[in-house]
Amino acid sequence: MRLRLYVRYLMRRTLVGIAGLFLVIGALIVTVDLIEALREVGKIEGAGFLTALRLTLLRAPQVLLTLSPFVFLFGTLFAFGQMAKSSEIAVMRAAGVSVWRLVVPGAALAVILGFATVTALDPLAARMESSAQALKNEVRGRDGKMLAAFREGIWLRQREEGITMVIHAARFDPADSMLHDVTIWKRTREGTFLERWDAKTAAVTEDAFVLAQARRTATGLRRADERALYVLPVGLDLRALREDKAKPDALSVWELPDMTRVLESAGLSTISYRLRYHDLWSLPLKLAAMVLIACAFSVSGNARQGGIARLMGVGVAAGFVLFIVSELSAATAEASIVPVALAAWAPAILAILAATSLLLFREDG
Repeated sequence: MRLRLYVRYLMRRTLVGIAGLFLVIGALIVTVDLIEALREVGKIEGAGFLTALRLTLLRAPQVLLTLSPFVFLFGTLFAFGQMAKSSEIAVMRAAGVSVWRLVVPGAALAVILGFATVTALDPLAARMESSAQALKNEVRGRDGKMLAAFREGIWLRQREEGITMVIHAARFDPADSMLHDVTIWKRTREGTFLERWDAKTAAVTEDAFVLAQARRTATGLRRADERALYVLPVGLDLRALREDKAKPDALSVWELPDMTRVLESAGLSTISYRLRYHDLWSLPLKLAAMVLIACAFSVSGNARQGGIARLMGVGVAAGFVLFIVSELSAATAEASIVPVALAAWAPAILAILAATSLLLFREDG
Protein backbone atom coordinates (compact mmCIF):
# COMPACT_ATOMS: atom_id res chain seq x y z
CA MET A 1 0.00 0.00 0.00
CA ARG A 2 2.81 2.40 0.95
CA LEU A 3 4.54 1.59 -2.34
CA ARG A 4 1.40 2.45 -4.25
CA LEU A 5 1.08 5.74 -2.41
CA TYR A 6 4.55 7.02 -3.23
CA VAL A 7 4.28 5.79 -6.83
CA ARG A 8 1.02 7.70 -7.21
CA TYR A 9 2.62 10.72 -5.56
CA LEU A 10 5.59 10.70 -7.95
CA MET A 11 3.31 10.23 -10.94
CA ARG A 12 1.08 13.08 -9.81
CA ARG A 13 3.99 15.47 -9.27
CA THR A 14 5.46 14.55 -12.66
CA LEU A 15 2.09 14.96 -14.38
CA VAL A 16 1.53 18.36 -12.76
CA GLY A 17 4.95 19.56 -13.89
CA ILE A 18 4.41 18.36 -17.46
CA ALA A 19 0.84 19.69 -17.67
CA GLY A 20 1.88 23.06 -16.29
CA LEU A 21 4.65 23.40 -18.85
CA PHE A 22 2.28 22.32 -21.64
CA LEU A 23 -0.03 25.18 -20.69
CA VAL A 24 2.82 27.69 -20.63
CA ILE A 25 4.31 26.50 -23.94
CA GLY A 26 0.84 26.33 -25.50
CA ALA A 27 0.13 29.93 -24.53
CA LEU A 28 3.48 31.05 -25.98
CA ILE A 29 2.85 29.15 -29.21
CA VAL A 30 -0.60 30.67 -29.64
CA THR A 31 0.71 34.18 -28.93
CA VAL A 32 3.68 33.99 -31.30
CA ASP A 33 1.80 32.17 -34.06
CA LEU A 34 -1.15 34.56 -33.78
CA ILE A 35 1.18 37.47 -34.50
CA GLU A 36 2.55 35.63 -37.53
CA ALA A 37 -0.97 34.69 -38.69
CA LEU A 38 -2.09 38.32 -38.42
CA ARG A 39 0.78 39.27 -40.72
CA GLU A 40 -0.24 36.55 -43.18
CA VAL A 41 -3.91 37.54 -43.36
CA GLY A 42 -3.32 41.28 -42.98
CA LYS A 43 -2.66 41.66 -46.70
CA ILE A 44 -5.74 39.64 -47.70
CA GLU A 45 -9.04 41.42 -48.16
CA GLY A 46 -11.87 40.05 -46.05
CA ALA A 47 -9.61 38.19 -43.63
CA GLY A 48 -9.25 39.56 -40.12
CA PHE A 49 -8.48 38.70 -36.52
CA LEU A 50 -10.93 35.79 -36.29
CA THR A 51 -9.39 34.14 -39.36
CA ALA A 52 -5.90 34.54 -37.90
CA LEU A 53 -7.05 33.15 -34.54
CA ARG A 54 -8.70 30.16 -36.21
CA LEU A 55 -5.57 29.45 -38.23
CA THR A 56 -3.43 29.67 -35.09
CA LEU A 57 -5.62 27.33 -33.04
CA LEU A 58 -5.68 24.78 -35.87
CA ARG A 59 -1.89 24.73 -36.11
CA ALA A 60 -1.13 24.74 -32.36
CA PRO A 61 -1.72 21.00 -31.61
CA GLN A 62 0.77 19.87 -34.25
CA VAL A 63 3.41 22.25 -32.90
CA LEU A 64 2.81 21.02 -29.36
CA LEU A 65 3.12 17.43 -30.55
CA THR A 66 6.48 18.25 -32.12
CA LEU A 67 7.69 19.90 -28.91
CA SER A 68 6.32 17.20 -26.58
CA PRO A 69 9.71 15.52 -25.87
CA PHE A 70 11.13 18.84 -24.69
CA VAL A 71 8.01 19.59 -22.64
CA PHE A 72 8.37 16.22 -20.88
CA LEU A 73 12.06 16.91 -20.28
CA PHE A 74 11.62 20.37 -18.76
CA GLY A 75 8.38 19.47 -16.97
CA THR A 76 10.05 16.53 -15.22
CA LEU A 77 13.14 18.60 -14.44
CA PHE A 78 10.94 21.20 -12.80
CA ALA A 79 8.87 18.66 -10.83
CA PHE A 80 11.86 16.68 -9.52
CA GLY A 81 13.85 19.86 -9.00
CA GLN A 82 11.12 21.14 -6.70
CA MET A 83 11.09 17.84 -4.79
CA ALA A 84 14.88 17.93 -4.47
CA LYS A 85 14.74 21.53 -3.25
CA SER A 86 12.21 20.61 -0.54
CA SER A 87 14.36 17.58 0.46
CA GLU A 88 11.63 15.10 -0.51
CA ILE A 89 14.07 13.22 -2.76
CA ALA A 90 16.66 13.12 0.03
CA VAL A 91 14.09 11.75 2.50
CA MET A 92 13.04 9.01 0.08
CA ARG A 93 16.64 8.04 -0.58
CA ALA A 94 17.37 7.98 3.16
CA ALA A 95 14.37 5.67 3.63
CA GLY A 96 16.01 3.16 1.31
CA VAL A 97 14.16 3.95 -1.92
CA SER A 98 16.47 3.24 -4.84
CA VAL A 99 16.88 5.63 -7.73
CA TRP A 100 15.10 3.13 -9.99
CA ARG A 101 11.97 3.24 -7.85
CA LEU A 102 12.09 7.01 -8.08
CA VAL A 103 12.33 7.21 -11.86
CA VAL A 104 10.18 4.25 -13.02
CA PRO A 105 6.81 5.89 -12.13
CA GLY A 106 7.60 8.94 -14.24
CA ALA A 107 8.92 6.83 -17.11
CA ALA A 108 5.82 4.61 -17.01
CA LEU A 109 3.63 7.71 -17.05
CA ALA A 110 5.55 8.99 -20.09
CA VAL A 111 5.00 5.73 -21.98
CA ILE A 112 1.27 5.75 -21.20
CA LEU A 113 0.88 9.38 -22.25
CA GLY A 114 3.02 8.73 -25.31
CA PHE A 115 0.76 5.93 -26.55
CA ALA A 116 -2.32 8.06 -25.85
CA THR A 117 -0.76 10.91 -27.82
CA VAL A 118 0.08 8.73 -30.83
CA THR A 119 -3.20 6.83 -30.99
CA ALA A 120 -5.68 9.55 -30.00
CA LEU A 121 -4.20 13.04 -30.04
CA ASP A 122 -2.11 12.70 -33.21
CA PRO A 123 -5.14 11.94 -35.44
CA LEU A 124 -6.84 15.04 -34.05
CA ALA A 125 -3.72 17.16 -34.56
CA ALA A 126 -3.30 15.82 -38.11
CA ARG A 127 -6.91 16.64 -38.98
CA MET A 128 -6.52 20.15 -37.59
CA GLU A 129 -3.25 20.64 -39.50
CA SER A 130 -4.99 19.57 -42.71
CA SER A 131 -7.81 22.03 -41.97
CA ALA A 132 -5.23 24.75 -41.36
CA GLN A 133 -3.65 24.15 -44.77
CA ALA A 134 -7.08 24.24 -46.43
CA LEU A 135 -7.99 27.46 -44.59
CA LYS A 136 -4.70 29.05 -45.60
CA ASN A 137 -5.39 28.29 -49.27
CA GLU A 138 -8.98 29.51 -48.90
CA VAL A 139 -8.11 32.92 -47.46
CA ARG A 140 -5.54 33.39 -50.19
CA GLY A 141 -8.28 32.84 -52.74
CA ARG A 142 -6.65 29.98 -54.55
CA ASP A 143 -6.43 26.22 -54.38
CA GLY A 144 -2.98 26.01 -55.94
CA LYS A 145 -1.87 22.68 -57.31
CA MET A 146 -3.27 19.91 -55.18
CA LEU A 147 -2.01 16.36 -55.61
CA ALA A 148 -3.62 13.37 -53.93
CA ALA A 149 -2.93 9.67 -54.28
CA PHE A 150 -5.60 7.04 -53.72
CA ARG A 151 -6.00 3.35 -54.43
CA GLU A 152 -7.45 4.11 -57.86
CA GLY A 153 -4.46 6.24 -58.85
CA ILE A 154 -3.20 9.82 -58.75
CA TRP A 155 -5.48 12.84 -58.84
CA LEU A 156 -4.31 16.38 -59.48
CA ARG A 157 -6.45 19.52 -59.39
CA GLN A 158 -5.23 22.83 -60.74
CA ARG A 159 -7.14 26.10 -60.88
CA GLU A 160 -5.94 29.05 -62.97
CA GLU A 161 -7.77 32.04 -64.49
CA GLY A 162 -11.24 30.68 -63.79
CA ILE A 163 -10.54 27.28 -65.36
CA THR A 164 -10.32 24.15 -63.24
CA MET A 165 -8.33 21.22 -64.59
CA VAL A 166 -8.68 17.78 -63.00
CA ILE A 167 -6.05 15.21 -63.96
CA HIS A 168 -6.18 11.50 -63.22
CA ALA A 169 -3.43 8.96 -63.89
CA ALA A 170 -3.09 5.31 -62.98
CA ARG A 171 0.53 5.80 -61.98
CA PHE A 172 3.55 8.07 -62.32
CA ASP A 173 6.98 6.81 -63.37
CA PRO A 174 9.66 9.21 -62.01
CA ALA A 175 12.39 7.53 -64.07
CA ASP A 176 11.08 8.94 -67.35
CA SER A 177 8.71 11.59 -65.92
CA MET A 178 5.72 9.82 -67.44
CA LEU A 179 2.08 9.58 -66.37
CA HIS A 180 0.24 6.47 -67.55
CA ASP A 181 -3.45 6.00 -68.49
CA VAL A 182 -4.23 9.70 -68.23
CA THR A 183 -7.62 11.43 -68.19
CA ILE A 184 -7.87 15.23 -68.08
CA TRP A 185 -11.06 17.23 -67.54
CA LYS A 186 -11.43 20.97 -68.04
CA ARG A 187 -14.36 22.91 -66.59
CA THR A 188 -15.23 26.43 -65.54
CA ARG A 189 -15.11 27.53 -61.92
CA GLU A 190 -18.89 27.13 -61.84
CA GLY A 191 -18.57 23.50 -62.94
CA THR A 192 -19.52 23.77 -66.63
CA PHE A 193 -17.82 21.06 -68.69
CA LEU A 194 -15.43 22.29 -71.39
CA GLU A 195 -13.36 19.37 -72.67
CA ARG A 196 -11.86 16.00 -71.83
CA TRP A 197 -8.61 14.36 -72.90
CA ASP A 198 -7.83 10.63 -72.70
CA ALA A 199 -4.27 9.50 -73.39
CA LYS A 200 -2.18 6.38 -73.03
CA THR A 201 0.73 8.36 -71.57
CA ALA A 202 1.61 11.95 -70.76
CA ALA A 203 5.21 13.12 -70.59
CA VAL A 204 5.60 15.83 -67.95
CA THR A 205 7.58 18.90 -69.02
CA GLU A 206 8.06 22.27 -67.31
CA ASP A 207 4.87 23.86 -68.66
CA ALA A 208 2.99 21.18 -70.62
CA PHE A 209 1.89 17.57 -70.87
CA VAL A 210 2.89 15.77 -74.07
CA LEU A 211 -0.02 13.40 -74.63
CA ALA A 212 0.49 10.21 -76.67
CA GLN A 213 -2.42 8.42 -78.38
CA ALA A 214 -4.72 11.21 -77.23
CA ARG A 215 -8.48 11.47 -77.68
CA ARG A 216 -10.34 14.76 -77.12
CA THR A 217 -14.02 15.34 -76.53
CA ALA A 218 -15.46 18.81 -75.97
CA THR A 219 -18.68 20.80 -75.80
CA GLY A 220 -19.94 21.44 -79.34
CA LEU A 221 -17.62 18.83 -80.84
CA ARG A 222 -19.64 16.23 -82.77
CA ARG A 223 -17.01 13.51 -82.84
CA ALA A 224 -13.90 12.83 -80.82
CA ASP A 225 -10.65 14.38 -82.01
CA GLU A 226 -7.94 11.72 -82.02
CA ARG A 227 -4.25 12.58 -82.27
CA ALA A 228 -1.07 10.53 -82.06
CA LEU A 229 0.68 13.34 -80.20
CA TYR A 230 -0.59 16.53 -78.59
CA VAL A 231 1.03 19.17 -76.42
CA LEU A 232 -1.37 20.39 -73.73
CA PRO A 233 -0.22 23.55 -71.88
CA VAL A 234 -0.35 22.97 -68.13
CA GLY A 235 1.03 25.28 -65.45
CA LEU A 236 2.65 22.39 -63.64
CA ASP A 237 6.21 21.17 -63.32
CA LEU A 238 7.70 17.83 -62.39
CA ARG A 239 8.52 19.03 -58.89
CA ALA A 240 4.82 19.48 -58.16
CA LEU A 241 4.10 15.85 -58.99
CA ARG A 242 6.84 14.74 -56.64
CA GLU A 243 6.29 17.17 -53.79
CA ASP A 244 2.77 18.66 -53.89
CA LYS A 245 1.21 15.90 -51.83
CA ALA A 246 -0.45 15.92 -48.45
CA LYS A 247 2.23 16.71 -45.89
CA PRO A 248 3.15 13.83 -43.58
CA ASP A 249 2.20 15.81 -40.48
CA ALA A 250 -1.29 16.33 -41.96
CA LEU A 251 -1.87 12.56 -41.89
CA SER A 252 -2.54 10.53 -38.75
CA VAL A 253 -0.57 7.46 -37.75
CA TRP A 254 -3.49 5.33 -39.01
CA GLU A 255 -3.51 6.98 -42.46
CA LEU A 256 0.22 6.94 -43.13
CA PRO A 257 0.56 3.21 -44.05
CA ASP A 258 -2.18 3.40 -46.71
CA MET A 259 -0.73 6.59 -48.16
CA THR A 260 2.73 5.01 -48.24
CA ARG A 261 1.50 1.96 -50.15
CA VAL A 262 -0.40 4.07 -52.66
CA LEU A 263 2.52 6.43 -53.27
CA GLU A 264 4.86 3.49 -53.77
CA SER A 265 2.55 2.00 -56.39
CA ALA A 266 2.36 5.42 -58.05
CA GLY A 267 6.16 5.69 -58.18
CA LEU A 268 6.39 8.65 -55.77
CA SER A 269 8.83 9.06 -52.89
CA THR A 270 7.60 7.70 -49.54
CA ILE A 271 10.63 8.32 -47.31
CA SER A 272 9.13 11.27 -45.43
CA TYR A 273 5.89 9.36 -44.82
CA ARG A 274 7.62 6.21 -43.54
CA LEU A 275 9.93 8.34 -41.39
CA ARG A 276 6.95 10.14 -39.91
CA TYR A 277 5.19 6.81 -39.18
CA HIS A 278 8.13 5.30 -37.31
CA ASP A 279 8.89 8.60 -35.57
CA LEU A 280 5.36 8.70 -34.15
CA TRP A 281 5.52 5.14 -32.82
CA SER A 282 8.91 5.85 -31.24
CA LEU A 283 7.44 8.82 -29.36
CA PRO A 284 6.55 6.88 -26.14
CA LEU A 285 10.14 5.63 -25.91
CA LYS A 286 11.47 9.11 -26.59
CA LEU A 287 9.26 10.63 -23.88
CA ALA A 288 10.37 7.98 -21.39
CA ALA A 289 14.00 8.77 -22.24
CA MET A 290 13.40 12.47 -21.56
CA VAL A 291 11.90 11.66 -18.16
CA LEU A 292 14.82 9.37 -17.28
CA ILE A 293 17.37 12.02 -18.27
CA ALA A 294 15.54 14.64 -16.20
CA CYS A 295 15.37 12.32 -13.19
CA ALA A 296 19.04 11.38 -13.49
CA PHE A 297 20.10 14.98 -12.96
CA SER A 298 17.38 15.85 -10.44
CA VAL A 299 17.98 13.01 -7.98
CA SER A 300 21.73 13.56 -7.74
CA GLY A 301 23.16 14.64 -4.47
CA ASN A 302 24.15 18.05 -5.86
CA ALA A 303 20.74 18.83 -7.37
CA ARG A 304 19.86 21.23 -4.55
CA GLN A 305 23.04 23.28 -4.91
CA GLY A 306 22.46 24.45 -8.47
CA GLY A 307 18.73 24.99 -8.16
CA ILE A 308 16.20 25.12 -10.95
CA ALA A 309 18.40 27.32 -13.15
CA ARG A 310 21.12 24.67 -13.28
CA LEU A 311 18.60 21.94 -14.07
CA MET A 312 17.08 24.04 -16.86
CA GLY A 313 20.56 24.51 -18.29
CA VAL A 314 21.05 20.76 -18.28
CA GLY A 315 17.68 20.40 -19.99
CA VAL A 316 18.61 22.84 -22.73
CA ALA A 317 21.83 20.94 -23.39
CA ALA A 318 20.08 17.54 -23.43
CA GLY A 319 17.30 18.82 -25.65
CA PHE A 320 19.78 20.38 -28.07
CA VAL A 321 21.73 17.12 -28.35
CA LEU A 322 18.54 15.14 -28.97
CA PHE A 323 17.42 17.62 -31.62
CA ILE A 324 20.76 17.44 -33.46
CA VAL A 325 20.82 13.63 -33.33
CA SER A 326 17.22 13.44 -34.59
CA GLU A 327 17.88 15.85 -37.47
CA LEU A 328 21.07 14.05 -38.52
CA SER A 329 19.30 10.71 -38.32
CA ALA A 330 16.41 11.96 -40.46
CA ALA A 331 18.83 13.43 -43.01
CA THR A 332 20.63 10.11 -43.39
CA ALA A 333 17.29 8.38 -44.01
CA GLU A 334 16.22 10.93 -46.61
CA ALA A 335 19.55 10.41 -48.35
CA SER A 336 18.93 6.63 -48.28
CA ILE A 337 22.12 6.08 -46.27
CA VAL A 338 20.39 4.16 -43.46
CA PRO A 339 17.00 2.39 -43.27
CA VAL A 340 14.08 4.62 -42.35
CA ALA A 341 13.08 2.54 -39.31
CA LEU A 342 16.60 2.70 -37.90
CA ALA A 343 16.79 6.46 -38.46
CA ALA A 344 13.50 7.03 -36.63
CA TRP A 345 14.12 4.73 -33.67
CA ALA A 346 17.85 5.37 -33.17
CA PRO A 347 17.52 8.76 -31.35
CA ALA A 348 15.00 7.34 -28.87
CA ILE A 349 17.08 4.21 -28.23
CA LEU A 350 20.29 6.21 -27.81
CA ALA A 351 18.52 8.57 -25.40
CA ILE A 352 17.27 5.61 -23.32
CA LEU A 353 20.77 4.08 -23.21
CA ALA A 354 22.34 7.42 -22.25
CA ALA A 355 19.79 7.98 -19.48
CA THR A 356 20.18 4.44 -18.14
CA SER A 357 23.98 4.75 -18.12
CA LEU A 358 23.74 8.05 -16.26
CA LEU A 359 21.38 6.56 -13.68
CA LEU A 360 23.67 3.57 -13.17
CA PHE A 361 26.57 5.95 -12.62
CA ARG A 362 24.55 8.03 -10.13
CA GLU A 363 23.34 4.98 -8.20
CA ASP A 364 26.29 2.61 -8.28
CA GLY A 365 29.19 4.91 -9.12
